[in-house]
Amino acid sequence: MGYGLALCCVLGLMSLGGSAAGDIFVNGSGEVLTGGIASSYAITGDGSTAQLGMDEVYVMTGSGLETVQGGGESAVTPDGPPEHLSVTGSLDLPHDKVRVGLYYYDSESSVRNGTLEYANLENEVGSGYALGYYDEEREFHALGHTSETAITMAMDRNVETGGGHIGCYHILLPGTYDSYDAALEAASQYSDGFPAYYDGVFRALVGDYDSAAAAASDAAARGIQGEAFSASAYCVVVSRTSDAKILFEFDCGTEYSLGVEPQGNGEKTETWFRGYTYNGGFEYVRRTGGELTVINVVDIEDYVKGVVTYEMSADWPLEALKAQALCARTYVASYIGASTYYVNYGFDVTNDTYCQVYRGTNLSTANSDRAVDETAGIYITYDGEPISAMFSSSHGGGSEDSENITGSVTPYLRGVLDPYEAAAEELNSRSSWIVSYSYSELARLVNRSGYSLNSIASVEAEHSDTGNVIGLVFTDSSGRRAEFSGQACYTLCTATIGLSSIHFTVTDTGSGFAFEGSGWGHSLGMSQFGAYAMAETYGFTYDQIINFYYTGVELARG
Repeated sequence: MGYGLALCCVLGLMSLGGSAAGDIFVNGSGEVLTGGIASSYAITGDGSTAQLGMDEVYVMTGSGLETVQGGGESAVTPDGPPEHLSVTGSLDLPHDKVRVGLYYYDSESSVRNGTLEYANLENEVGSGYALGYYDEEREFHALGHTSETAITMAMDRNVETGGGHIGCYHILLPGTYDSYDAALEAASQYSDGFPAYYDGVFRALVGDYDSAAAAASDAAARGIQGEAFSASAYCVVVSRTSDAKILFEFDCGTEYSLGVEPQGNGEKTETWFRGYTYNGGFEYVRRTGGELTVINVVDIEDYVKGVVTYEMSADWPLEALKAQALCARTYVASYIGASTYYVNYGFDVTNDTYCQVYRGTNLSTANSDRAVDETAGIYITYDGEPISAMFSSSHGGGSEDSENITGSVTPYLRGVLDPYEAAAEELNSRSSWIVSYSYSELARLVNRSGYSLNSIASVEAEHSDTGNVIGLVFTDSSGRRAEFSGQACYTLCTATIGLSSIHFTVTDTGSGFAFEGSGWGHSLGMSQFGAYAMAETYGFTYDQIINFYYTGVELARG
């Protein structure tokens, strides 16, 4: 990045033994700079010069030396490098496994994956599956097994799968059995027989039909002593993917749902599901008797490995990836076993941006796995509890107080001026952006919030101490006003006007208003591009990154 960064660092840090206190030396020459730092110049990246000032904070960017803007007495500014955090606390978690909703939504969504009529699994690493259920402590109870490497779980209705049609009526053989193997032996007298587990009892069944009449008719034709039968609306059928042959049925009503654990023969399993590979097991829930909710039941550390590389590039600096790992691990810890919205779905967190993106092992590398392994079991806490470790792509120069985004005061989510993020601006496609609207277009957008303004004549913006817009006043050509502040202002800016962040200025262009800014995301907690720059450019460690972006936190071992 040229001489500018080198000189700037020398001026701020260099002193020689035997010198007077406060002397500043230039380029290791031993010559004392007279007149103080305000009399000096730095050579910028484009070859021009810039005079330094006593009361400014500087950062060298790809386009030259820049002053960190913002101010105000309440703004938090760096006072030397962030302090290190040691792991000093302990944290008790209710479970060491996390339930992740992979396909769960009952309506159309551009982000959430909807429930399924059927779902395939295929061994990538491993061979075959144990069939059973997970209890309240997330312990798996195996009932039976299959050596098939590609299986399909489907709702027990008349359904078309990739391998063929499955009917929901069967011939139920008389009697019950003490084990899966005993039921399997009885069912194996027939080529289309299969074992089942209904409400704690093993049964044996034959065939699949679309109606009770068809099942009864075939039983009579084949001389099978049995009755036409269909399980409850919570039943899930396991079939062979290639030809839809039924292998097993499970129905315990609402008490337990079918669980499937890939078998690894000593290896950590990896299983294909809908284009991604996952560690851990799977659960299939028919919450309301309809389609399948598909849940990945996975060790916390494996879950974190499946988040880090979808929230941050795997080839980024190790310390930045470690910081991201702590955020991902802490975020999910705050949801495990908690009474949240997703409890009604049967899991802790989603795999999409409504929580944090999780896609399994596809993008994992040695570097990203190392970041998780070297921080394994470490969480960010405040008052002994895991924090809601919010993060976004970039803040544009400063993060924000939580109450101006969410409406609630969160003590560890305090706005900080960020002099580091700009060093990564060449990587960040949202380091600068501009969005323009005509006077009438802007009025139309503002009116979505319940106002009736005409053409907008002026826009007044209130900035926080960290340079973010936390208040907007729109006045139309008739003098009518629309005012927004705090959370309402954030929602207007991001959801209604469509801005990438709240770090911007507003300019009247003569034909409308231009919103010119930097950053991408909600401006709370850690900046991912800031973490990159702190690790790559400034050499900070993951704990320093965490300590900079979250106020008053500690690290604890879970």
